[in-house]
Formats: sequence, C-alpha cells, structure tokens
Amino acid sequence: MKLGFIGTGIITTSVVTGFCESGMENLQIVVSPRNKERAQMLHEKYPEIVSVAADNQEVVDRSDWVFAALLPKAAEDILKPLHIGPEKKFINLVATLSLKRIEEMFGPREILADVVPLTFAANRFGPVVIYPDIPEVVDLMSHVGKPVPVDTPKQIAILRSTTGLMSAYYMLLTVIIQWCERNGLDEPSARAYITEFTGALSRKAATWDGDLEDLAREMTPGGLNWMALTHLEEKDAYTPWTEILGPILEKVIKE
Repeated sequence: MKLGFIGTGIITTSVVTGFCESGMENLQIVVSPRNKERAQMLHEKYPEIVSVAADNQEVVDRSDWVFAALLPKAAEDILKPLHIGPEKKFINLVATLSLKRIEEMFGPREILADVVPLTFAANRFGPVVIYPDIPEVVDLMSHVGKPVPVDTPKQIAILRSTTGLMSAYYMLLTVIIQWCERNGLDEPSARAYITEFTGALSRKAATWDGDLEDLAREMTPGGLNWMALTHLEEKDAYTPWTEILGPILEKVIKE
C-alpha cells in the first residue's frame, strides 16, 4: 500500500507515525518536503517505510492514496497546480475544503472522503471521523484509531466542535490532581489514579447500552456521587460546557 501526504504538520506526523507503528505489511509512505524538519524526522525514524518527495507532484505520482493535510488558507493554492488522476484515492483532512470543491478541481473518483484524525493517531487510538462511510476508507483508518463514520458534512462539524473541549478537560484533570496534592498525595500517584479512573469511566460509557444519563444517576442516595452531582447541578456547572459548543460550531462552519 502506498500512501502520500501533502502537508507535513502535526496531524500528518501523528497519522504517519500511527501507520508506521501499525504493523501493516508492504506499507510505503511518501511525505511532502513542506516542513523539512518533520519530514526528515519521519524518514529517519522509519527509514524502511517513509521517504521524502522532492515536491508535491511527486507525492501524488508515487502514491495510491493521497492525503491532503494542509492549512486551510493555503490548501487550494497548493493543490490547484497538481495533477491528481481519477485513479487516485483522495483523503481530505482540510476542514474548509469540501468534497465538491475537490471534484471541481480534480474530477470525480471512486474514493473521495473527508477524514478527521486527532493527534492520538500516533498511538493508534481515539476517534477518526469519516464522511462518507466508505468501507475501504474505514478499513484503512482503523489502523490509527476507531473509525466513526457520519452521514453529512454538518455531522463532521458537530464532532469537530467537541474536540474544542480537549484543553478544558485536561484542565479539569489538572485541578483534581492539584486538589489531591494539596491534601497530601504526591503528584505521580494522583495522576496515575485519576487518569486511569477517568479512562475507565470512558470505557464504561462506551460499552453502556442504555442512556448515559441513567448511568450518571446510578448512585446511592446520600452517597459520594450523589453529593458531587447534586452540588454541581445546583451550581449549574454543566451549562458552560454546552454553551461554548455553539460558538465553537459557528467558528468551525465559518472556517
């Protein structure tokens, strides 16, 4: 399998790393020289798999799958001069570049999809949003995360918006760990417990068949979870989390 990446930023680095660590057979990856340091780093780390092209057209020519992973403002200007034949499978990672626009520039093709991986792809976990639901794309991206196919571009925007809560979530973990420290627990122990605990909560939620609110309220009246949930609901602590998602969604759609 031959994968080519036009653009060598953080997301490309993460996705390429994930593919290289996946154990896929007969994998060859060619990356553009746009970010020379990152491109060279990937080549040096995976010399048997990753090579650096002389230019973007070489990336296309040497690949079966072409990944466009460029900054939105520069994407069209960089892609327009390229010849990308209809036999190429095109994976778009540029939020502002529609599949319709890609077809206008390069013509229709059998496989054309929007994909939204995150930096977790380097470790081969985390969600990878895919539109439309093309089995071959889902199979490919399953090597670097958990594919989440959606039915419309709007649904991609909705899920992309929720990633804006990442820093807020890390800050929530930080203040809980800091509270543990203030009460006499060392930071490594607090971090080990809290990160494993919250990870277990997510795994439980992922396998829960019912409504998640039912899971949230599966607690002993007067118990520890009842105390925390009651206090936070009285403080209206959950509203700000959803309030900010509206403006984030507007920004995602506008961009």
